Amino acid sequence: MESVRPLIWLCSLASLFCGAPAKPDLSTLQLTYDREEAQGSTRHDKGLRIVEASCEAPAEGRALCQVTFLSREDPEQRLYFDVIAVTRRDGRWELESGLCKR
Repeated sequence: MESVRPLIWLCSLASLFCGAPAKPDLSTLQLTYDREEAQGSTRHDKGLRIVEASCEAPAEGRALCQVTFLSREDPEQRLYFDVIAVTRRDGRWELESGLCKR
């Protein structure tokens, strides 16, 4: 049992997948959102940029994330907030809900 602790510590330190559900990070969420445009989403805002994200993984392959974002097209550069749901399919994250064009 004592030999397992260093492995858990290394996995946490290196952010490796060791049986616990992986959570997407900010750049992964931005890529996931940008991928929506390539799939023909009419609600996509090309100027939307996620500036902060915090995710929880209530189930394996699913995550709920609180995101703060802005639109480059907004002259006042207001910050917006949303809670989004993403699901991992075929090795990549897909946006399930949230981040509709404002």
